[in-house]
Amino acid sequence: MKARTALLELFKESHEWRSFFRSCCESSSIRLRSQAWEFCDELEDRGQKVRAKEMEDALLGLARELLPDVPAARWDEKWAHDLSKDALACLARVYAEVSTADREALDLSAQEVWDERMQAAGLANDPVAFRAALDGWMRAGIEAIEQVRTKGGAA
Repeated sequence: MKARTALLELFKESHEWRSFFRSCCESSSIRLRSQAWEFCDELEDRGQKVRAKEMEDALLGLARELLPDVPAARWDEKWAHDLSKDALACLARVYAEVSTADREALDLSAQEVWDERMQAAGLANDPVAFRAALDGWMRAGIEAIEQVRTKGGAA
C-alpha cells in the first residue's frame, strides 16, 4: 500500500494521529519530516511497511494538499539543499575514482534535463518531484562517469 493512502486511512481512523499530523505541520516541515519514523512505526504495527523517504514525501505532499497555509506546506530550501548536498557528495565519490584522462572526456550534459526538472519542482513547491529529479540527476551523472570509465577515456 502506498504511504499516502495508508496515511489517509490512519487519519480517517484516528483523531490522535490526525492531531499529531496537524501539530507537526503547524510547527515546521523539519518537524514533520523528523517525525516520519513515528508514522512508519505506526503503519508497520498495522501491517503496512513504508520506507522512510516515501513516508517523508507523502507527509509533505499531504501537508501541502490538506493544510496549505501551515509552515510545513511551504518550500523548505534547507531540505532541498541538504538533499542536493548528499547527492553531490555521492557523485563526487564516484568522480574521484576517474582518471584525469577520463575526466577530460566526461560529458555530463545528460544531467541538464534533470536540472530543469529540479528547478521546476522547486518553483512548484513539489518535494516529491524534486527528490525524483535529484535522483535522476545523480543517476545521469553516475552513468556518464561509468560510461567514460568503461570506454577508458575514448570519446
